[in-house]
Parts: sequence; structure tokens; C-alpha cells
Amino acid sequence: MSPGRVRLLIPLMAALALPTQAIGAEPATPDPPRLTVDLGTAATTTGAGLGLAGLSVLLKAQLTAPACRWCRPPQLDRWTRGHLRWNDTRTASAAADALQLLVPAGAAATLWIQAAPRGQREVAEDLVVLAESISTALLLTQAAKYGAGRLRPDAWARGTIGSADDRLSFWSGHTSFTFSAAAAATQIARLRGRPGWRWLAAASFGAAALTGSLRIGADRHWLTDVGTAAVVGTATGLAIPLLAFRPAGGGAPGVTLAPAPGGVAILF
Repeated sequence: MSPGRVRLLIPLMAALALPTQAIGAEPATPDPPRLTVDLGTAATTTGAGLGLAGLSVLLKAQLTAPACRWCRPPQLDRWTRGHLRWNDTRTASAAADALQLLVPAGAAATLWIQAAPRGQREVAEDLVVLAESISTALLLTQAAKYGAGRLRPDAWARGTIGSADDRLSFWSGHTSFTFSAAAAATQIARLRGRPGWRWLAAASFGAAALTGSLRIGADRHWLTDVGTAAVVGTATGLAIPLLAFRPAGGGAPGVTLAPAPGGVAILF
């Protein structure tokens, strides 16, 4: 790994510590909204998502297409691979694996510290909604991977397919995982009216973006894999808390799904 890349990693890894240091850096919201979560429903949804995603991993050999369905990358992906792929792909891959754990762990720790003064109930609500957001993104990612059957960059370059995993490039699981954690933690802190949520957004989204870049550097994903995963992960992380939280005194959540002609409508 080049010295320039080392210098890039140091400040961005350090940024993971910013959310907890920055709590209280902003003036407190005069009257933060009182929200609550149906823990039973959220926990059930989270467990179902994780269970199905785990089952799909166990059945990878059976669910993966026998041949790549998306075999040829567009010019943009080939160009970015040539410019962003690291010579030391193992180091890039190990760094991405580490960030995949550190980003959600840092987000969870920050929410815990922020919610603890309000009681264990609020800690549990925040962490369950965070887990629900991540599990939803993970399940969507697994479905997309098996459906797309896209060839990974390293397999495309060598011209041979060594395992079923070589046909599971689209979209990036590391990227959707970290972006969903970043978006959900930011959204939860914002909805709760907590100071420091902008710092949380800056640090967590920066680390998530670095994770996606490292997956390209590791030659395991194309740019379009990472870009799509970032969009899906962010959308999931922003939407799930809106669906889960509702006023503590009762009433409907801030966003609901209602039947509509030809499908469903999203009501704000």
C-alpha cells in the first residue's frame, strides 16, 4: 500500500471517533420530540431479515446462477478499476472488512451514549431500529446478488470463475451495510433531536464511502456495484426509522403505507 493511501486511511479511521467526542458540540434542541418504537414488531422484522439473509448465505451454491448473467462490465467500470485498484488488494480487502464492523459498531456506540441518559428503553429502541435498517439492507443485497449474477472484477480479469462467490458482484454488501448503518444512525439521532447528529453523519458517511472505495481497491467490486449499494443502503437507513418511530403519546408514525389504486401510497 502506498504512503499516500496510508495517509488517507489515518484521518478517516480517526473520524470514527468523532461522533462520541462531538456530542454536546451543538446547542441542545429546546424541546426534542418524544418518540417511541414498537419493540416487538421491530425485533421480529430484524430477526426475520437476518434469518433469511443467513439462510441465503448457507444456500449460496444452490441460489447462485450456474453461469454469470452479467459478464461484461461497461467502459466506466473498466476505467475506474484501472485507476482505483490497489496493487496490494489483500490490504484493501482487510481494511474494508474492518470498516464493515467498525462503522455499525461506532454508530451503535454513539446512539447508546446519546440515549443512555434517557433510560434503557430508549437505548433499546435506537439499537433495534438501527439493526432493523441494517438487516433490511442486507436482505435486499442478498436478493440482488443472486438475481444479477454479476461477475466480480478479479474473476473477469483472470478469465476464470473459481467459485459461486465470483458471480455475486452486484451490488456491494460491504457498502450497503455501512451506508445503511450510517444513514440509520444519523436519522435516529436527527429524529430524536440530539445534538451532534451532523458530526455523526460526517464521520459515519465518510467511513462508509471509504469502505466502498476499498472494495474497488480490493478488486472485488465495480464502481457501479458500490454506487448502487450506497444509494440503496442510504435509502434503507433513512426510511426504516421514519417507519418505526411514532409519537410517544400515541398516534400514527411520521410515515405510513396505505392502500392506493394500483399499489400502495406513502403518507407523510
